Amino acid sequence: MDDLTAIGDLLTGEAPVTWVFAGDSIVQAARWTAGARGYVELFSERVRYECGRFLDAVINTGVSGWRGANLAAHLDRAVLRHAPDVTVIGVGTNDAKDLSVAEFRAVLTPVIERVREAGSLVALQTPVPGPIAAIPAYAEAIRELAGELGAALVDHHARWQDADSRWYGDPVHPNAEGHRVMARTLVDALGVPERTIASDS
Repeated sequence: MDDLTAIGDLLTGEAPVTWVFAGDSIVQAARWTAGARGYVELFSERVRYECGRFLDAVINTGVSGWRGANLAAHLDRAVLRHAPDVTVIGVGTNDAKDLSVAEFRAVLTPVIERVREAGSLVALQTPVPGPIAAIPAYAEAIRELAGELGAALVDHHARWQDADSRWYGDPVHPNAEGHRVMARTLVDALGVPERTIASDS
């Protein structure tokens, strides 16, 4: 069973799920949202409130400036100590500045393997487009890794090919609107159900 199918089973099951999001400033939603909720918080709202999965836990350990190597070095603290059922990884934007795709794959593959060995499913996210020339190649490498390793794929890069400039806080980072787009891409990619409780009156 691939990880996307298994995540779907978790979402339709009754057992609480621990979700850990790890990666860079875009995961963290640092600075560029002007205080608005980032996509991880919006995901939490959908899953824990709208879908009524009140005992799920959504943990964000993203750190501004992080690369794959930082995640590898601090994997115990950032991910494994939380005993996640699902780990959603978002790195690559910073790596693409000066690291080859082959080097990036060599760093990220053992991270995925360690997370899997700890009992977590994995979802890989592609970076949004930006001015860094290697980003498209990185996005393709992440797609390939997801396919090779059976991880779920959240393809922000593909969704943002017709990106509105109003989605960016700067040329690299999504703003509040961009994070709303990312949240929609995330819930669609993972098959999160539509809201299942009535709106507040």
